[in-house]
Amino acid sequence: MTEQTPAKERPDHQRWNYNIHYMRELVPIIPESARTALDVGCGEGYLARQLAARGLEVTGVDANPAAITRARAQGHTVDLLDSEDEPPAQSPSITYRVGDVLTEELGEFDVVTVSATLHHLELEQGLTRLRELVAPGGRLLVVGMAKSSWPQDLPRDVWATFVDKFHRLFRGYWDHGCDCVWPAPHTFRDVEEAAARLLPGAEFTRELLWRYTLTWERPVE
Repeated sequence: MTEQTPAKERPDHQRWNYNIHYMRELVPIIPESARTALDVGCGEGYLARQLAARGLEVTGVDANPAAITRARAQGHTVDLLDSEDEPPAQSPSITYRVGDVLTEELGEFDVVTVSATLHHLELEQGLTRLRELVAPGGRLLVVGMAKSSWPQDLPRDVWATFVDKFHRLFRGYWDHGCDCVWPAPHTFRDVEEAAARLLPGAEFTRELLWRYTLTWERPVE
């Protein structure tokens, strides 16, 4: 059984929650040619550090100054998730910025990651803005939260409760300590339909543990 180490003392490789669980599956599909990454709603910097561990030049943006302060306090130390991971050839590069992703001047990036942040934004406005931040040939990786639709989602949610208890028993659950908006203002179907309209070719997957994943590659113009 995993020792319940306080969140602030737990090293990255011992942290687990739903968002980490699903984003961990998306990070390996980042193209080898990618050089720059933007982590939207970066919080205390967990995902930004994982991106830097893969040799990317990372910008983390969050509207919460306290979260950015925590991120900067943890430095750029890379605590690789897997023992087989190799450290980057050069020192990790992360720039943290306090700002609203909807209005901040950010530019375009080879990779844009969004973990449990899209539901903080108006859905179509948020997806449109994320689309603008992806460079041609770049990739958008989203792990998101949304509301279930009842009663059709009841069997899935019941099963998820059992799976959740198993994970918490053996892994513990790391609380990132940042602001949380719940319930989400939109449903899984809302996100899937909006993504189909605004991100042609996007892949939407309803995941078990109250999350969805969304990936999209911007065409080369």
